[in-house]
Parts: sequence; structure tokens; C-alpha cells
Amino acid sequence: MTLRKQSIVRIPGHELYGYELLLAHPKDTLGLMAEAGLLGDLDRYILETARSLAKTERTRIFVNATSELLSKQHLPFSECDDLSGVVLEITERSRLDMEAVAAYLAPFRARGLEVALDDFGTGFNGLSRWGTLRPDYIKVALTNEMAHFFPLLRRAAEELEATIIAERVETPGQERWLRELGIGFGQGFLYGKPTPVVTAS
Repeated sequence: MTLRKQSIVRIPGHELYGYELLLAHPKDTLGLMAEAGLLGDLDRYILETARSLAKTERTRIFVNATSELLSKQHLPFSECDDLSGVVLEITERSRLDMEAVAAYLAPFRARGLEVALDDFGTGFNGLSRWGTLRPDYIKVALTNEMAHFFPLLRRAAEELEATIIAERVETPGQERWLRELGIGFGQGFLYGKPTPVVTAS
């Protein structure tokens, strides 16, 4: 298994805004780790790596948080940690008590943690979560189905003081459309494929 990072950029000029941490692994690896009870340790390692990278890279690091860490309230951060630059992505795959999650995350957000809803419009990541959590970022995959909703989402984001990040941006034409629409941030192969994370030994 290797950790990789993929660039998130400001669409005008492709200025780097941050990275998303991604875990590359052989098929069935996560299932085997779950059976061995090791997924929690892996999650904590990835989050600790994100916090370290946010400081060394001096940029934002977006990282997925599993439902287990959120529901059991086991984030590997202490009361004195400076969490500036860490962006916790809540995935769409699992049901969560979002009011409890919002209350749990509030002290961390006061110390600099930011929050994103990943793959908005799919799974459990819908309007109810947006309204309850009030995330800093909404990440939306640029698919044929979701493209129809981008104008509405942009206006909602302005009202709710959130930032839209378009994912899966692959062509200059897609980027031009996003720019004309007023979407200022993108992620996808147009801006570079994921590259290995180098951490201090």
C-alpha cells in the first residue's frame, strides 16, 4: 500500500490550493485489514500523516475520515493540536448521526480543522448533511448527471459560505465551462495524476 497525493488547484492559473491524500492498495487489502481489526490503526496513521504534511508542505491536505472514526469519536488529534491546513472529507458511503458528528468536530474546527463533503449528491452526502454540518467545502464529481446541478450548487454555496471543488476535471473544455460558471477550484487528471507521498523518516 502507498499513500499518494493529487493536486487541487485554483482554476484560473492552476495555482496549487492543496492536495488530497489517496491510498493505493491491492484488491481485497482493506477487507483483510478489516477482518484483522487493523483498519482503525490505518485510518489514524493516514490522518496523522495529513496533519504532518499540512505543516511541512504549508498547504491544505484533504483526507477521508471513515465512518468508524467519526461515529466512535476516535480522531487521532489532541486538545492542543494546531489543525490548520487539515481538511477532513466525510464520504458518502455510510450513514452517520450528523448532529453528533457536527458537535464532535466543533472543537477541532475551532483549532483550524476544515470539513468537506465528498462526492456530494451521491450516497448519504445530500442536502440534509450540508445543512446540519455546514462544511467548508463541497466536492462534486463532474459527471454528466451532476453537471446539471452545478449552477444551483454554486448559488447554494454562496449562501452557505462554502466552497465548491469540482472533481474529475479531465479536459480544457470542462475547465472552461467551470470557469464560466464561476467554479473556482478543480481536481482531476487535467491538473496531474496522483504522485507518491514522501514523508520524513
